[in-house]
Amino acid sequence: MNRYIRSTDTRRFSQVAIAIAAITLTFLFATPSFAGGPSGRWTGSWTSQSSGHHGALRARIRQVDSDTYRAIFAGRFAVVVPFVYPAKLERVPGTCNCYRSNTRLPLMGDYRMTAHISSGQFSAVYNSKNDRGIFRMTQR
Repeated sequence: MNRYIRSTDTRRFSQVAIAIAAITLTFLFATPSFAGGPSGRWTGSWTSQSSGHHGALRARIRQVDSDTYRAIFAGRFAVVVPFVYPAKLERVPGTCNCYRSNTRLPLMGDYRMTAHISSGQFSAVYNSKNDRGIFRMTQR
């Protein structure tokens, strides 16, 4: 009986050691998705600080070059009016997680955005002719 207990303990110890090694290797060699920039899918919300309107927001962002990304933002205004617009996000020189965009949109004129993107979080402020507000999203 004593040999059986030692055998079971040794097997359990080996399983725990393998699990700890696997977790350690995962943390050591994993690269978080935000480490390479904002590429990927994002979900969250937008809020107008001018009117108080708000709604769900989605984005798909892809890298163009080392300092430029293309984003497609999609959401709804007043719950029922859908919107989709493209934007070019350019890294602010001298920063690693700050991006700017200046897009001309119908009815809104020049639409400017400054975004801070890190640790899977997207936080931006936007300004246009008649509106200003914020975006808050997390990476999926």
